Amino acid sequence: MIRDLYQQRALIWAFANRDLATRYRTSALGWVWSLLQPLATLLVYAAVFSLVFRIQAPPLGADPDRTSFAAFLFTGMVTWNVFSSLILLSMSQLKSNGDLLRKVHFPAFAPILGASIVQMIQVALEVLVLIAMFGWQRNVGWTWILAIPILLATALFGQGLGFMLAIANARFGDVAYIVTVVLGALYFLTPILYPISLVEETASWLAIFVQANPMSWFVESMHDVMYSLQAPAWWVIPALLAFGAAVFWFGFSVFQRTSEDIGELL
Repeated sequence: MIRDLYQQRALIWAFANRDLATRYRTSALGWVWSLLQPLATLLVYAAVFSLVFRIQAPPLGADPDRTSFAAFLFTGMVTWNVFSSLILLSMSQLKSNGDLLRKVHFPAFAPILGASIVQMIQVALEVLVLIAMFGWQRNVGWTWILAIPILLATALFGQGLGFMLAIANARFGDVAYIVTVVLGALYFLTPILYPISLVEETASWLAIFVQANPMSWFVESMHDVMYSLQAPAWWVIPALLAFGAAVFWFGFSVFQRTSEDIGELL
């Protein structure tokens, strides 16, 4: 796997440069949209869930007397966006490059990973906004550095699933619609809009499903290191990285075995 990725690094970067140049080419605001979209969602959700449903965020790590639902929510949103965007991009990129794959022989994973690299640039911009938000609230700690391996593990997890779902979607067109519905449901089964303690207190049976959701592990870890300024147990981050790497390896292996004639299906 590593050898294949290394050998095709120039092609992957070429697709990344293409996507970087064309993503917001016809937009007047350009890459500003990459921040406006999640921030607009943040404002709507923060208003609805904190003012209407009156959900309280946990205490801030730097000051237990203060809370910030917006910061709590945005931390979860950034983590979720890494996962969901890589899955959806993998499916759409494979489909959109079908004509090129029929005309030219090249590894089908190259355009997927190229677009994923560009998507991670957008994630980096969102993380900068998140850091600025916590800095403004003076909620700063050394545990922030642990967000890097957590986001890396999340990206590996999402990309591994994206590889498998991209192949499935190429063979069965309904997959993209099913995945969109499942991601929508999974979003609400992940402690992004609410602390997991709230579910445990009000619906213990539902907490079982929330805790069994793998994305809950990543989001909760990000809440720990960015919001609560607490380092998870020593084994948590290595376990997330191992899990993410295993899913990526498995998904890439499945993709490589089943994508040789993929151009004919697209």
